Amino acid sequence: MTHNESPLLIAPSWVIPGTYAENLRFLADKKEIAGVELLFFIYNDEAKAQLDSDWEEICRYRERFIFTAHLPENLRAEHEELVARLAPLVRHFIVHPAAENPAAQAKLLAEWDGRCGGTRAKDGSGRGPLFLAENTFPGLLEGLLPHLGAAAGLCMDTGHLLIEGKNPADFFIAYRERIGEIHLHSIDRKAALQDGRLPDHRRLREDEAWLAELLPLLKNYRRLINTEVFSWEEVRAGIDVLRKTRTLC
Repeated sequence: MTHNESPLLIAPSWVIPGTYAENLRFLADKKEIAGVELLFFIYNDEAKAQLDSDWEEICRYRERFIFTAHLPENLRAEHEELVARLAPLVRHFIVHPAAENPAAQAKLLAEWDGRCGGTRAKDGSGRGPLFLAENTFPGLLEGLLPHLGAAAGLCMDTGHLLIEGKNPADFFIAYRERIGEIHLHSIDRKAALQDGRLPDHRRLREDEAWLAELLPLLKNYRRLINTEVFSWEEVRAGIDVLRKTRTLC
């Protein structure tokens, strides 16, 4: 399997303590990492100041990395500033479905797409959806999808599915053509009780049955796989699993 036949592996912009620029510098020589998800779970004055400070250096990596961006948890009209700034840099944005009024969220995304979509990054990957809706809490994605239309893009998050007791392979089969990015990580409820972290966003473990069922399906997947764990040690463990199973070559 050649590199072009493998899924493209991306990592979050937080794999070491530090700024966006410091993480990009760290990842730049990691040849397995094709791209970086810029994280904006919160976009406040501090986050804006950090982005302003790092912006020129981030842009210097546009030839090295595919960029995506994770938008804030609770989208508001004023976040269009962030979308407009990042659209020329990123392939797409990850969106968490709103807990209330999904129709209003869909309308907001459509307006942003109309105003910012024409400026989006052109990296030879085609013109897929600008926004990918991620499965998060039970029922939220299902509530948003009817307002987005049949062409809407999706981000499949395996950890969220596992917490719900769902099989990621089943989700992938059902939505294969619409999934533009996969957040591929595991859960560990026992560790969460001990370390106080979330039960998901845990490193991949090769012995998990759900993963053994999903990985053969991903060998023909040509889009983005995001480890979405928040330390380089955990990212590297996931890379080892993907290499060992020949999902990543």
